[in-house]
Amino acid sequence: MRKAGRPDAPPRSAGRRCALRSLVALPLTAWLPPSALRAATDDPLCAEGPRARHALVVPSDRGYLGRLAPRGAPLTLVAGPRGRLPAGVTHGPLAYRVRHGGRDYVNPTLLLEPGERVRITLDNRLDAPTIAHWHGLAVDTANDGNGSTLAAPGARHAYDFVVRDRGALYWYHPHPHGSTARQTYDGLYGLLDVDDDDQRGLRRALDLVPGRTELTLVLQDRRAGAGYAPAAADLTHGLFGDDMFVNGVACPYVDVASRLYRLRVLNACNARTLRVAFTTAAGTRVPFTVVGNDGGLLPAPVTVQEAFLAAAERLDLLVDLRDAPVGETVSLASLAFDPMHAEVGEPAAVDHAAMGHGGGASADAGAGAQAHDHAHAAGWPEGAPRRLMDMRVRTRVRYDRAVPATLAPLAPIDIAQARERPFRLGYNKGRWRINDRVFVMGETPVEVARDTTEIWLLRNYHTSMPHAMHLHGFHMEVLERETSPDAVAALAIDGRGRVATDLGRKDTVLVWPGESVRVALRFALPWPGPQTYVFHCHNLEHEDGGMMVGVRVA
Repeated sequence: MRKAGRPDAPPRSAGRRCALRSLVALPLTAWLPPSALRAATDDPLCAEGPRARHALVVPSDRGYLGRLAPRGAPLTLVAGPRGRLPAGVTHGPLAYRVRHGGRDYVNPTLLLEPGERVRITLDNRLDAPTIAHWHGLAVDTANDGNGSTLAAPGARHAYDFVVRDRGALYWYHPHPHGSTARQTYDGLYGLLDVDDDDQRGLRRALDLVPGRTELTLVLQDRRAGAGYAPAAADLTHGLFGDDMFVNGVACPYVDVASRLYRLRVLNACNARTLRVAFTTAAGTRVPFTVVGNDGGLLPAPVTVQEAFLAAAERLDLLVDLRDAPVGETVSLASLAFDPMHAEVGEPAAVDHAAMGHGGGASADAGAGAQAHDHAHAAGWPEGAPRRLMDMRVRTRVRYDRAVPATLAPLAPIDIAQARERPFRLGYNKGRWRINDRVFVMGETPVEVARDTTEIWLLRNYHTSMPHAMHLHGFHMEVLERETSPDAVAALAIDGRGRVATDLGRKDTVLVWPGESVRVALRFALPWPGPQTYVFHCHNLEHEDGGMMVGVRVA
């Protein structure tokens, strides 16, 4: 395990926590002036003075988040107690563990190539059923891990598929309906790094080296205490942690040089959306360049000042530090914004047995149930600002590489013969719903003909809250956004209301209250027979509560 600096102990101050919480009273939708940016990112929970206290954990060729290239060899992925972790790492009580090539891995980053055969056996050492979902990968139903088949405690489940996707950062996590939120929060997740010629070409052009000038960042917010213990209100709005952990470390730093860096970011939070930006210690915004998202590299780079990043989304970006003097600190931060949470009633009791599996979120409510309030039990409410990671400029180097004007060929989906299918996202009778339905295992209210193209119109009620909508097995092309909130409309880069992170291909699309988003989908299948997938909100408490529908492609 390689660290980017020397870790120390983080300060904890109840008074400072209260000061941070008071920031929520500010008008969150306003753009912040430099003085406010300093306040927003000068987070006392992650710094004593100008310096963050922990080094970023950089995955190596073993250990925590270690980079593992199976190259077609079979792997056994053990879901169970996490075991030992590196010093300074905070993680839930569970983890995926692999022993391969004489090395031990915890939540390994699997390095894959298009056309590679993947053979993985999930060994369930938990006291509850589980299954692993390969988020973003195009696989058949038997390998999707959508919850229709589970591995019982002590049992195994075998996966065998071929990678058919573009180079991109995908990920894997549990998907047992009713327990997805608990098992993911408790520590079961990892990265899938699919490499291809386009990815290698970008690295050559910009002299990027994984683990040095190209960093993968897994963001997860957590509360004090080891495991998942949602309050009643969390089951409606989603569970929001008190602190953010980047590769398991609270507000880390990484020492860098005066050159360009690539950050590949996964939002692995249960529910939290982030307003990602970079700022200097003086509060000056540092622009960054979006080069990719969920489905790989964009056709061309787009330079922005900020971007929203919802749960399960990935953001592939370049930050240029050539103008930063030695001694400067540039911080990755989440700026203040209005989270647009609906003030709805208490959640209805969820009968997961009726939906196809027993147990789940409704049984967890008593672990931390309390009165419904706007803070939703979190010490760090969604939309409140937070500094996430510091990049400390320590070395001046000569660097003259330019970002390529084109990144990867990607033809638009042909929608000339597409039919349009509407989806309504809202809350009724104590449950989040899609088209006024809640999920029932085995039912497929969405029936699609194979090898056809559809346009899905995703409409979110104005009395709702943001929903990060994820479809298994296929990627979406965002066609347009309409009636977006002001903070989102201000980020539009074209006349169709799209933001930079909408370009390319997406497996998860954030839809804000009152907003309509049109996406194109091509339902091409290389496998014989009908295939069944699910479409759901990736706020994991919403998903477990039934905000999901079955999709059958035949």
